[in-house]
Amino acid sequence: MLSPRQIEILEAAIQLTSEAGIQKLTIRNVASAVGVSEPAVYRHFASKHELLVAILEYLQNKIAHNFIGFIQPKGSSSEQFRLFLENLFTELEQNKAFSLLLFAEETFNADSELRPELNAILDNNLSILTLYFSHIMGEGLCRNDIGADQLALMTFGAIRLTVSRWHLKGEKDGLRTYAPLLHQSFVRLFNLT
Repeated sequence: MLSPRQIEILEAAIQLTSEAGIQKLTIRNVASAVGVSEPAVYRHFASKHELLVAILEYLQNKIAHNFIGFIQPKGSSSEQFRLFLENLFTELEQNKAFSLLLFAEETFNADSELRPELNAILDNNLSILTLYFSHIMGEGLCRNDIGADQLALMTFGAIRLTVSRWHLKGEKDGLRTYAPLLHQSFVRLFNLT
């Protein structure tokens, strides 16, 4: 469980990284952003690497409920998929800094020791999507001539590309506005009922 001060430090680090890039993420800059001394930050995170690991875990926990709620579909597969996209995009739109970091693993490539953590997050989210597709395939609510893992990969890839394009376009439109188009495309592609 994170303390209020740790959350404050993490959120300052996330904001700093999303605005200025990973190269500006230093303990000194984070301390300055929070308004504390460097030793105060080190009391909570022993190193920059530990801070980066905590950022990844914090970000994943912020959106995990969107994926976890997807495991046990309620209602039609099409409606469940629509709600998943809308809720995820709404959350990411409200937390722009989160989406910038979470969907841009290049941000963390400077620290090769973070690759296992990044892979674990990606694998976890893909596993949840794969479980969803396996379930609805078993119920006959989705095409079954393509593996559930491939449908999950296509879904995750489309979500990531949509979020990246939204950022590149300057976030002028709401991210949530892209959910209906993506939903309609997936209904057709995956034969969701």
